[in-house]
Amino acid sequence: MQKTTFTWALTGVCAVLGFMLTVQLTSRAQSSTSTPTSYLDYRTQVYEQLQEQTILAQDIAKEKVQLKQYQLSGGNQAAMQAALRKDAQTVATEAGLTKVSGNGLTMTIQDDPNLPFYQATAGQFQQNADVIISQIVNDLFGVGATAISINGQRLVTTSSIRLVSGLGPITDLQVNTYPIQMPYVITAIGNVQDMQSVLTVDQIQPELNLMQEDFLVKSYTGSKHVSVPGYSGPLPGAWAKEVGN
Repeated sequence: MQKTTFTWALTGVCAVLGFMLTVQLTSRAQSSTSTPTSYLDYRTQVYEQLQEQTILAQDIAKEKVQLKQYQLSGGNQAAMQAALRKDAQTVATEAGLTKVSGNGLTMTIQDDPNLPFYQATAGQFQQNADVIISQIVNDLFGVGATAISINGQRLVTTSSIRLVSGLGPITDLQVNTYPIQMPYVITAIGNVQDMQSVLTVDQIQPELNLMQEDFLVKSYTGSKHVSVPGYSGPLPGAWAKEVGN
């Protein structure tokens, strides 16, 4: 009787341990598939978190300055108007409506028939120019670029970069619905070292070279500045009309 009881107890313990082990292995497998699997994944997450933290800190600082200006105006009409005009100018600059200059990069993408020809990759840029340029732009904004233009077209939150098919196999690249032609010149204002680093890590130049495209990068620091024009296209709500009830 005691032997039978011991056997059943041992069986129960083994079953419980087996169940716990199964749950543990399953949870580990699930967590491993939901976490980043490479250094670049972690780096991207860190960049995103830092960018979000920076934006939030800037927003808090702006609100504090604005509140201080209103408090100092003390109800004075002229002072209040001056504070509002300053706020309007700041908003216009942040929205991309005004021209800005500063340290930055210019990146030129152009055909180069002198580069080695690879059948598998030659010509792929023309078929995916919108995706490739969008990725470059997103990477630059991700490391803190404050203003970017493509062939003089300023990028804002409502901007679009797309390939539009014409008659036959010809496609045009459009930025802000405006057609642009090669060479494509991307101008970015921001920390030069950070922007150069992300371009190197993402191997933009060697990948474009495989498609027989040059990627020429020039940096401008110190007294040498680059300029990005203000956005001149229609703004959200520009065609909206008020209607009655």
